[in-house]
Amino acid sequence: MLKFIKELFVSEPEIPASERLVLFTPSRTSWSVKQANQLFDAGLARLHVQPVRDWDRSQYEKFLKKIPSVFWPRIVLEEHPDLVLSYGLGGFQLYQGDRVPSRWPKTMPLSCKCHSYEEMQSAPKSCRYLFLSPLYPSISKKDYVPQRTPREFQVIVERWRAQGGCPVYALGGVTPKNAAQARELGFDGVAFIGSVWEQPNPVRSFLEIEHAWAGRSPRKLKRKYS
Repeated sequence: MLKFIKELFVSEPEIPASERLVLFTPSRTSWSVKQANQLFDAGLARLHVQPVRDWDRSQYEKFLKKIPSVFWPRIVLEEHPDLVLSYGLGGFQLYQGDRVPSRWPKTMPLSCKCHSYEEMQSAPKSCRYLFLSPLYPSISKKDYVPQRTPREFQVIVERWRAQGGCPVYALGGVTPKNAAQARELGFDGVAFIGSVWEQPNPVRSFLEIEHAWAGRSPRKLKRKYS
């Protein structure tokens, strides 16, 4: 009841940004639930929560209960698929070689990270979208660099689309300076980590990537984010 009352007094969130803009929580640096809520309020439409060291099922539930329920459909987990279903979250991400969870609803999105065309082909056919990485040198993982040229990535995406593949998002080193190039290479969306979490103002950094991806101001915001 107390949580419900508090939510009544929360300022109305911004219109959601495009789901083609995906933010991952970092695995090597810290992040906070407060920051996540600020990003959701600013319009973040999809947050992938990477496994957190020492987090068990109960700690994931504590995290979810600190997030207004209106934002739960924007959250994707990589562990505990049962929580995705019981909380009505936005989907579940598989690892290479994982099987689709038993009796998984067709309406609940699945995704998977890939590093090559071969891995994309081997991903479960039921995936709603895939990530291909790294497109650029990673910001959050200093030793994680591309193994292909931008042109080679473009050919992969074109071949994948020609064969009727699901949407594929660029992951790795995406910043406001190169998000537009990722779009020009044919990617359906972009995903990012360090270019948001490792900046002084994560919300402003997210909005800068959104602006760069769209090539214009994509949304009219109710508030200013300094």
